[in-house]
Amino acid sequence: MGREQKRIRAAVESALHRDQIELDVRPAATTHDLLDGITKFRPHVVHFSGHSNEDLIVFEDERDAPHTGVIVTARAFANAIRATDEPPLLVLLNSCKSAAQIDDLVDQVVPFAIGMADSIDDADAINYAAQFYAAIANGQSVNSAHLAGQVRLELDGLDSADLPTLAWAADVDPTTTILVRPTDPA
Repeated sequence: MGREQKRIRAAVESALHRDQIELDVRPAATTHDLLDGITKFRPHVVHFSGHSNEDLIVFEDERDAPHTGVIVTARAFANAIRATDEPPLLVLLNSCKSAAQIDDLVDQVVPFAIGMADSIDDADAINYAAQFYAAIANGQSVNSAHLAGQVRLELDGLDSADLPTLAWAADVDPTTTILVRPTDPA
């Protein structure tokens, strides 16, 4: 998803607190990339862009020949996210029908998760993500960033504004959780 990566990078680079954000992008991500990124990079946010449904996520295969991808169950994905001493704070599944997976993620692994309630056009998913990350990088709360992403779709006149769905664990508040704060000048 080169367009999505480009739009997210541009949104973050133009944000107030861009110097506090480091992106580790894994195009055509494999399951190896997932585990390597989780354990080596220790991200605060894991963003998946690709294909999914209510029960699975499709990763790329290492083969160069045409293939259908590697099918990963929602349970195996959650276990991969959990397989680190420092799990991420947020998982964003920017893929069709992935909202069905987010409640289990927040019950078992991460404080916040976002998924899509139904099928979503690539352009809409990209617009949501770019606005969401721009708001996060500007120091907005997880909830405000989510709402900004939804409003971006609504302002574009799209019917899919309610597809991005935010879930959170019982012990956190998305209205007060800010992932990127300004640094104190030294």
